[in-house]
Amino acid sequence: MSGPLLFLGTTREHYMLLFGAAGAIGLVAGTVGAWIGAYLGARRAVRTAQLNAPLERVSMAQLEPVLLALDTIALEVERISEAQRFQTRMLTERPQMPLPRIEPRNITPH
Repeated sequence: MSGPLLFLGTTREHYMLLFGAAGAIGLVAGTVGAWIGAYLGARRAVRTAQLNAPLERVSMAQLEPVLLALDTIALEVERISEAQRFQTRMLTERPQMPLPRIEPRNITPH
């Protein structure tokens, strides 16, 4: 019995060692293969998408309604902000009036 202690076990221990090694090798090979396949598949999908992409030019006539709507929105936002500034100025400049005191009441549940 001059071999290493690893090989001096029962048949079940040998099978566990062999199947464990085979499983580890299969796991590593599967992971590497899946990574390579995903990488090459993604490259091909990107290349296909780039080749099949339509080349459309947008004319100023198509952009005109969008630009008009954007200008209208900008004008309305400016009006809203001016109204908020005016309201804030009015609230800060008015004299502070004390709030009316409300007498406590008894509220009974019904």
